Order: sequence, then structure tokens, then C-alpha cells
Amino acid sequence: MDPLTWLLIPLATIFMASIWGMVAGRPRRAHDVTDVERYDRFRSTLARMTS
Repeated sequence: MDPLTWLLIPLATIFMASIWGMVAGRPRRAHDVTDVERYDRFRSTLARMTS
């Protein structure tokens, strides 16, 4: 039974880390695509300014 107890420690750690990752993670935003498009426009504007 002792070897099974030692296996329980890593399994419990993995389980708690996955729970913590879901709870503490940053929320996903639905408008990420618009942010990327805005960044691309900003980058192209800077490229035109330096040229």
C-alpha cells in the first residue's frame, strides 16, 4: 500500500495544478482578432513612417 501512497502525491499535484490553472488563468477575450488587426495596421504605419 505504501508504493500506491507515493503515487498519490504526484497525481494529486497534477490534479491541483490543473484546477489552479483553470481558475487562475487569464480569461480569453472574444475580440482578439480585432486586436491583431489593429496591431498590423499600427506596424504598417510605423513602417511607412521610417521609410
